[in-house]
Amino acid sequence: MSVADAEAQASPKKAKGIAMPDPEVLISGAGPTGLLLALWLTRLGVRVRIVDLKPGPTTETRAIIVQARTLEFYDQLGLGRETMAHGRRFEQLAIFARGNLAARVRLGGVGDDLTPHPYLYIFTQDQNEALLLAHLEALGGAVSWETELTGFTQDADGVTATLRRDGQSETVRAAYLAGCDGARSTVRQTLEIPLAGGTYADRFYVADVVLSGKLSEGDGNLFITDDRFIAVFPMVEPHRYRIVGQVPPDAGEQPDFEQVRPQIEASGALRIEALVWFSSYRVHHRVADRLGDGRAFLLGDAGHVHSPVGGQGMNTGLGDAANLAWKLAQTLGGGGNEALLNSYEAERRPFAVSLVRTTDRVFSAVVNPSRLARLVRLTILPRLIALFSRSKTVRRALFGLVSQLRIHYPTSPLSSGQAGRVRGGDRLPWVPQATGSNFDALRTLGWQMHIYGEPPPEAADWCAARTLPLHVFPFTSTTRRAGFSRNALCLVRPDGHVGLAVTRFDRARLDAYADRWLAPASRIYAE
Repeated sequence: MSVADAEAQASPKKAKGIAMPDPEVLISGAGPTGLLLALWLTRLGVRVRIVDLKPGPTTETRAIIVQARTLEFYDQLGLGRETMAHGRRFEQLAIFARGNLAARVRLGGVGDDLTPHPYLYIFTQDQNEALLLAHLEALGGAVSWETELTGFTQDADGVTATLRRDGQSETVRAAYLAGCDGARSTVRQTLEIPLAGGTYADRFYVADVVLSGKLSEGDGNLFITDDRFIAVFPMVEPHRYRIVGQVPPDAGEQPDFEQVRPQIEASGALRIEALVWFSSYRVHHRVADRLGDGRAFLLGDAGHVHSPVGGQGMNTGLGDAANLAWKLAQTLGGGGNEALLNSYEAERRPFAVSLVRTTDRVFSAVVNPSRLARLVRLTILPRLIALFSRSKTVRRALFGLVSQLRIHYPTSPLSSGQAGRVRGGDRLPWVPQATGSNFDALRTLGWQMHIYGEPPPEAADWCAARTLPLHVFPFTSTTRRAGFSRNALCLVRPDGHVGLAVTRFDRARLDAYADRWLAPASRIYAE
């Protein structure tokens, strides 16, 4: 099916007096995660309804960093150019100890051969929501604002949900339910799934300010003092910055900006010229025991919450949506199965556990009040950072981690085989071409075959019989450096991860994999 056909199917015309059909997927929560899930599903021809208790999209900046992997997903959906026109990149972190520059970590250049987006990118949560909502509405979709999911039941054939708006209740029947409804998720609570973990004792704040002083303009800045840290990130507008720090212990549960302002300006390195937005919060580190139950799934903060270290929260929710969307669409199209849907939890929960563990360790070290911890933060750590950041290998590994390019699913039931350094479950390595790259093919949002080198004669016939797009790329030194072996065959999933990698055409193995995991010729192939 073409993109135009999918969009037309996803956008039934509303007629007065004619009831709209029940959705195939009901989404609770219209933050970035819910909106991306709704947009991706709609692009694949799935009937979606998305509800949110809020009166409209978020107007606060909130999360501000979009990582390279998220930008790659946006490219797949045709949102990349618009995103790049309204944000700003930064490629360096400056670290100050007691007000003096102690180290710089330069990430620029280390990922040039890894991704079309080798940088950290400022594109705030309200911008993300506005972008995703606009494209959803362009396809005929809409959000039911001021509408609350109050409960649901499920059976073997679907989910029956109760919605409430303006004091009136509505019953909706859907095949599946996606809980994108935040840390207090009604979906998770209804499923009685624990959100295991803990909460840090300190309270933290975020402030968007107009700022001047001793800081590295256009870079991320981390200021470390004897007992506090202050992180400062550039916003899109000139001289406007995001500040993150710890609330003084005597400020109470509802601090205002004037209670934290003295610690920001105490060293004399920073001066606040104007306040734009301020909020305080407690930081949790928790992961749900399960990310799904029957026909209901948990995504984003509904399934995992953690510290803001590394700008991972919003991006992880968006990654959840990209992982689940095509699996739901394929199953609804008749080409999926329970094992395919179960792979969502099998792939995303281990990553969430690892992420929470990593951010917890880093965050605990940053806020630890002990004398030894202060000595390490102020003296030893800056020197170590200055030393190790000279190594491109270290900086490359750090960028791969923060950018989420290293997310892979080696233990997933969908992951099989290896060709060169490319294994089933890996994110497809990016290979730039004379014009475009191998990632351009991913915009179809369907399964596809990639061959790097000379395709065996049987490959074209096999792909044609499966109605599977075949993309052949020349084998070059760039391809070799990316990890491919000559003439390797890769079955690539709709989310850009490799499903099966083999070094030669093996009909029996390809048939076995395709029979289990690929959809037949169906609506998920949007040529």
